[in-house]
Amino acid sequence: MAAIFAQPDFPSKYERMLGNCTRIVAAEMVRIDSPPISPTSYVLDNACGPGIVTEQVKLLQPQTKILAGDVSPAMVEDVKQKIESKGWKNVETEELDMRNLSKLADNTFTHVLTNFGTFVPNEPGSTLLAIKEMYRVLQIGGVAVTTLWAGNFLMSLLVSMTDKVDRAWLTAFYETARLVRPLEEPREAMKIEPEMLKGSWLLKQLEDGGFGNNVEVRSCLTSTSAASLDELVENVMLSAPFFFGGYSEQELFQAKPILKQKLQEVRTFQELEGGAVKIGMKAWIGVGRKKGDEMEVAL
Repeated sequence: MAAIFAQPDFPSKYERMLGNCTRIVAAEMVRIDSPPISPTSYVLDNACGPGIVTEQVKLLQPQTKILAGDVSPAMVEDVKQKIESKGWKNVETEELDMRNLSKLADNTFTHVLTNFGTFVPNEPGSTLLAIKEMYRVLQIGGVAVTTLWAGNFLMSLLVSMTDKVDRAWLTAFYETARLVRPLEEPREAMKIEPEMLKGSWLLKQLEDGGFGNNVEVRSCLTSTSAASLDELVENVMLSAPFFFGGYSEQELFQAKPILKQKLQEVRTFQELEGGAVKIGMKAWIGVGRKKGDEMEVAL
């Protein structure tokens, strides 16, 4: 899977694949208060991907200083290109693994923003490791914001497909794979325990990661969209290496019309005016504040 993220064209595929859904959440998460992002803030765009959070911060506060870091060199290079093309000021980049930010000193940033980066498939401890590092590099008085998909986006392959679970396009992939290769269990590249889809799970990670009682979690509605159903199919098929790895060209050709039908069966699928379509999703936004009193217990 790591090889997929390392591909030079993956940043552009990433945005098409997700159909703007992470940008909607990023726009919400940067509007944090206590403290708000200001021209004097120092922001870590953690697991920055193609710089979606950096872009939203710059729209809000063009002068804010930002360090955009990602473990993928391709993503870091993409952000460097955007710094030039968009004329962003006070933005630096660094190859950083969110689980180990040892390159960064303690108490450095006023804000650490991690948009859907803390969960690593098949590494259930990744979120807690990332949050501990987020806490460490925050200044006293700083705030960390992280996001996680709720149950209507990620479907656990541990849950029976007959269960009434609020699921989105990963279910469509799963069911498509079952039809293309009926004698083979679909790949579990995005396998996740059902408990990890709950806001309460994210809350506990923030608590245990150092933020103690200075935490909160709220929901955020978003959607993946496209100008047509055919375009949506092409976009989500960019995720094929995660689910259809090793499939032949004939099998991928066979999968497309099946996936098209399965996407229309998703509960949150909507047809809009002019032929556009979207699939509604829900995410959790977790907030942790580093006040210095996290270990205190009220008597």
